[in-house]
Amino acid sequence: MFYGNPTSTSGNNLYGSVSISSGQNTGWYDLEVYDQNTNSWVMLNNAFEVLPPPPPAITYISPNNGDQGQTLSVSISGTNMNYGSQWSGTLSDFRFSQWSGSNMFYGNSTSESGNYLYGNVSIPNSQPTGDYDLEVYDYNTNDWVQLDYAFYVNYSAPQAQINWISPSSGDQGQTLSVSISGTN
Repeated sequence: MFYGNPTSTSGNNLYGSVSISSGQNTGWYDLEVYDQNTNSWVMLNNAFEVLPPPPPAITYISPNNGDQGQTLSVSISGTNMNYGSQWSGTLSDFRFSQWSGSNMFYGNSTSESGNYLYGNVSIPNSQPTGDYDLEVYDYNTNDWVQLDYAFYVNYSAPQAQINWISPSSGDQGQTLSVSISGTN
């Protein structure tokens, strides 16, 4: 049983609000309204259904792509998620995977606020490019919640680098033949 709060009437219509507790049993409920004219309860059988809460879901990650070798700050949005708490040390983990769990890399959660989880992710230099599923741990279901194709790892060309020059010195006014070694 749960109760509503009437706020107004108009003709044969009654308006108000109903608060359904999170622990309320699901199923159909009878509606009973007290009729002031007859001083009795009027009932409609199976008038209102209490449904289970929607399942947890991840809706997006921002940014939704990064380069090999890059470290990013990310924000993850979800609905009906329990990310835990940074104060109790139970903050949700999050990870990226391809092809049902292979080519995986992890992020590091730093905080949460309402529907948002915040963290950092370092994409390994050798991480294969392409689409990745985002998985976030939900403490309500004690399971991973997945958003398919949520993140893309971009190719990052290796950095050009000079290794050495020979000879490494010369006199003023001198013309030299030099060798320079580098990579990429």
